[in-house]
Amino acid sequence: MQKSIHNQQYLEGNTKNLKELLIGRIEQFGHFNFSDDSWYFSKKHKDSLPKASYTITFYQAPSQYKEWVKYYALFSETSIYDTFQKCLRISRFLKYIVQYHSGIPLAEINRDHVNAYEYFLRQDNSSIVNQQKHYAALQDFFMKLTDFDEMPNIVPTKNKNPFPFIKEKSKRKPLSKKVLRSWDLVMKNESNNIPIEFRTVYWLLRSFPNRITEILSMQRDCLKSFYGEYVIQIPTFKQSGGFDREEVKMIPVAYTGHGKYVVDLIRDLQKQTEKLLVEYPTVQGAKTDYLFVIRNWSFKGKNGNLEVKFSSRSSTNITNWQRPKINLLLCQLALIFDFRDESGLLVIPTTHQFRHNTVTDRLYTVGYTTEQVRRLTGHKNEVMTKHYTHQLVEQHKAIHLGISGLRNPNDSPVEFRGKILNLDDRTIKQLSKDSRRYLTWEANGKKGVGICSDISGCNPKGTSVHFECYACDWFVPKLEYYDDYKTEHAYWQEIIDRTAKDPRRSAHFENAVRNLSYLERILSICEKGIAQFKDNKLEAKLNNLTKSPDWV
Repeated sequence: MQKSIHNQQYLEGNTKNLKELLIGRIEQFGHFNFSDDSWYFSKKHKDSLPKASYTITFYQAPSQYKEWVKYYALFSETSIYDTFQKCLRISRFLKYIVQYHSGIPLAEINRDHVNAYEYFLRQDNSSIVNQQKHYAALQDFFMKLTDFDEMPNIVPTKNKNPFPFIKEKSKRKPLSKKVLRSWDLVMKNESNNIPIEFRTVYWLLRSFPNRITEILSMQRDCLKSFYGEYVIQIPTFKQSGGFDREEVKMIPVAYTGHGKYVVDLIRDLQKQTEKLLVEYPTVQGAKTDYLFVIRNWSFKGKNGNLEVKFSSRSSTNITNWQRPKINLLLCQLALIFDFRDESGLLVIPTTHQFRHNTVTDRLYTVGYTTEQVRRLTGHKNEVMTKHYTHQLVEQHKAIHLGISGLRNPNDSPVEFRGKILNLDDRTIKQLSKDSRRYLTWEANGKKGVGICSDISGCNPKGTSVHFECYACDWFVPKLEYYDDYKTEHAYWQEIIDRTAKDPRRSAHFENAVRNLSYLERILSICEKGIAQFKDNKLEAKLNNLTKSPDWV
């Protein structure tokens, strides 16, 4: 049916407005014009990926349809790389229309043309996955642009993609324990001639399940100190859904053991990067605020004899690292050290394999939050979730107690009926002058459920953050409030049980684990104190006896 003149004028006005709105979006993306055949989305290039990952070219689109592929690119909400791939697939269809249907206007394309193209795809030697993606791009193209007057009145593609969706299987198997162990031994051997930037990349991949692009996009000031812990800030980039800026993952790390090793690597690399920025010019477009700013080099060697060879042409400038280079270096190291699996086969890993292994291998994990673990493992089985949650709780308790540097419960002071054990005489004398002055916060409606032995004047009475006292070596628990400590311990245990399965309450969970860890220590102090008081009481009785009891 012919469109009326009124409707025709309305549609033309609507089309004009849509085009103007889409072209107006260009300033959000970069400094290119709609007429250009190469668009670099510079304002969205926030990570270490190469420029090509943020560039869309339209040379492949037939000239009579090129502007519509461009409008589609501005309409698309996927990542720039994915949008480019869709534009390539759409252009292939449009080339087909030019070749087999004389380049008819888009408005004249109907279901028959698309069905013929479907048959054309089926005769192709490409995989079902590739055919499915081609048809899906075509569906998206006509759906996105359906409001334009120049498009068909009825969407010509089928509602359901005729090619079944098949999830592509990874061609890479997980790395075996033997291979990982071999890599770990080499990468922790300080005598190996491995530059600090590569050693840092490896251990960030190995310790935390991040993508290599996220690691290479880390800012130089990515390390923050917080109450004796460190927090590593790593950007995460959404792979789909608009062009929003990156989010930042906060990964807490205890400054002990392997956590200390990783933190020290980052610190040393920060110093090296700052030095390189002073000594060498940067290549055009390099991001100088990144942690990984390096000279260009490669591994050379044979039979475990490792050398680092700097490029004669490009090592005079510094630049940012990119994923292909890291995979090349992994390949070079695998060949030099001849890393083989249990079957004797040479294994050349990729950065993404380390990411997958790190999700399941917790050997070097320190300080994961519950929400991060849940997102990474995707456990559906409740029993497995509970088992892992228990492991996580124990891990975090160890971290909190470790960073506090608190003394052993056996040596910690405790008070009962005005008498304090395991405290020096001078402090005890000072506290006895005015014991109420050193009483700490209240709990369960009772005041003074602890003593602050910091006679220099901390005086935390009434503090709203009473767990600061629990985490302090000056805190002296009182045995008469042993049941109150147990009640509080049970309260926080209930919070852990209630929030462990809810990713929205990960902060509540982490806080509860922290409080529980300190309460368990205080209960242990009280229990040791009870035993010690019983021993002292028995000893006093024995000293008062005039003759030995029958059992001696």
